[in-house]
Amino acid sequence: MKLTERTKKMILLLLEEDNYRTVRYIAEKVNVSSRTVLRELMNIEHWLNTKGIVLEKKKGSGIQLCLREKEREALKKDIQSEKADLVYSPEQRITLLKAELLKNSGITKLYTLTRLLEVTEGTISADLDKLDTWMDKFRLKINKKPGLGVYVEGNEISIRSAIISLIYEQFHEAELINIIFNRDNEALNLDLIKTRINQGILDIMDIHYLGLTEQLLRNVEKQMNYQFADNSYIGLVIRISVTLHRCFMGMFIKDIGDLEKDVPGDKLYRLVKEWFNSHETPPSFIIPEEEIRYIVIHIKGAEIQERYGQDSGHDIQDLKIMELTKEIIYIAERETGIYLEDNEKLLRGLAGHLKMAIYRIKMHLDIMNPLLEDIKDMYPDLFQTAGKCAAFIEEKEGIAIPEDEIAYLATHIGAAVKEEKNNTLQIYRAVVVCTNDIGAAQLLVAEIERVFPNIRISSIISVMDMDIVQLTQKHIDLIITTVELQMTKLPSILVNPILNETDKKHIREVLEDFLPENMNYSRIRTAQLEEKLNKLKQYSSYILQIMHNFLFVEQVAAENMEELNHFISRSLAKTGEDRVLIERGMENNENKGAAILSQKGMVLYHLRSEAVKELGMTALRVKDSIFSREKNGHMEKADMFIVLSMPYDTDSYALEVLNEITRKIISSDFAMTLKQCGKEEIRIEMNTILDNFIQSKVRDTNIK
Repeated sequence: MKLTERTKKMILLLLEEDNYRTVRYIAEKVNVSSRTVLRELMNIEHWLNTKGIVLEKKKGSGIQLCLREKEREALKKDIQSEKADLVYSPEQRITLLKAELLKNSGITKLYTLTRLLEVTEGTISADLDKLDTWMDKFRLKINKKPGLGVYVEGNEISIRSAIISLIYEQFHEAELINIIFNRDNEALNLDLIKTRINQGILDIMDIHYLGLTEQLLRNVEKQMNYQFADNSYIGLVIRISVTLHRCFMGMFIKDIGDLEKDVPGDKLYRLVKEWFNSHETPPSFIIPEEEIRYIVIHIKGAEIQERYGQDSGHDIQDLKIMELTKEIIYIAERETGIYLEDNEKLLRGLAGHLKMAIYRIKMHLDIMNPLLEDIKDMYPDLFQTAGKCAAFIEEKEGIAIPEDEIAYLATHIGAAVKEEKNNTLQIYRAVVVCTNDIGAAQLLVAEIERVFPNIRISSIISVMDMDIVQLTQKHIDLIITTVELQMTKLPSILVNPILNETDKKHIREVLEDFLPENMNYSRIRTAQLEEKLNKLKQYSSYILQIMHNFLFVEQVAAENMEELNHFISRSLAKTGEDRVLIERGMENNENKGAAILSQKGMVLYHLRSEAVKELGMTALRVKDSIFSREKNGHMEKADMFIVLSMPYDTDSYALEVLNEITRKIISSDFAMTLKQCGKEEIRIEMNTILDNFIQSKVRDTNIK
């Protein structure tokens, strides 16, 4: 008798075990039922007997192969050299059934399927029942004709969507790239069963059309003067190859419906039609009008690299998408607590993606994301945030956003959030406290700064010289010590002289929960700040303006936004005319909606007016919370109002300085300082933010 792949796995499993193993244990390891194991054990025992090997059985304990090491190795070699009969797992049978049913236009006999999969008709019937849910996703139905066989009922567009989905289920994107660009290389590194399954799926795509499809797409890129995004290019190659194969087999789209009725009038349609007319296709193979329209619609729905370049933004539809994208970013910003408004990369990338995604959904084209389940499992919070963004799109565009598209939104938002978190890395000033072994301490400092780039070691001090008051005056955030200290006002971390993994873990845990207690002390170094401001005149002039025009008022008596706007205009205006202009600017802000940080009870305004001559920051605390209008129209209560004021003709350098303050209010502890501390503490923290900003500009410009 010949072994099957399943029986080979079972024998190899027993060879790895030194003890008796139960039938249930073997069933769990091989992923089959206990009944199947019992049935296969009869064949295994017979095969082993032909080799002179006895399968030991012990009631209540299980079975075991009692062999010496050399005998085990010899048996392993015999098994590996043995040619096995193909036995498909239930999941593999389902995959092959999908491929077989989708590629046939007529009825498939059950006998054909039993021969293909080498199982009984009862097993085939049970597998077909399991397919119903999957087929429902594509509005397809499996019909069984007693005595004749089975067939898939549904329109051609739905069948093609199911085929594309099956291809993406079976192949990773890297494998598809390998198939597309190395289709002449048949040396696939796969086992026999995987090869058989993959070939069954490739048959419904027909790799012979891949080259023709690539030629078409390269011609489109050249003539239309754009380049497809990599994932869109792969998707188009697969879809068009499936389309050409289905057409060659005589399975055409009978009615494309209302999809893009004006397609025949545009440049892309003429280009594709002319290309097919001028290129060789199989004999008597003419692509119908409906199929060309179908191909064009998918090309138009593909994502293009750098679509939003310098010349973009003039089209009304593009402007609409840009506005929609800004609203989406605002929602993501509110949900994540990360400042994203000025992320140009996110704005353009997400806008380019949304334009194509909305088009595809409105044209009833399927959207498939092979990473959907991974994103849902690994980033549930991010997926939930993307879901709220999708709900807003649904409301504005009157469409239903599928989960695959929500996962795409999550990847765009997630990348921006991660980038912003990296850019806003909290820096901690620390000292190392040790005994008199300064050499060992230097080694410890080097290792700490290597592993933790956000820790700056200010100095190394001995236990005897430690003075908490002096450390506080030097604005030290925490102490890292190799000797146990008595209770101190500053957080301390006890580590070994040679930093080990436990120490690193401890430091990470402390930093994650750490909030510096000495926020009311200035961290700026005035002399250095003045020197750098003189060297960077564009930024320094605006920073000095904000420092000079900082206003903080507590216990403001205002019962509504109108009264608060009056107070702001009286505080900022020098003349009656200026007061009118400022009030008008604040009213415009209120009508458009402010940036409300609801979790912090804070409202942030950007006031741009001809009445404002210099940059400034105004922080107001009202006696009682008042309502303010959010960008989405909702009313929220707040008791802290921040106004960042600027002249009407403010340039990009000034905006960059103001945006840094905005970012810190939204994503750092500065908001807590504004809410709870006095004027001097707020001024010090603001100066710290501006100092860090100008120092980053000094590093960028290499000024020492």
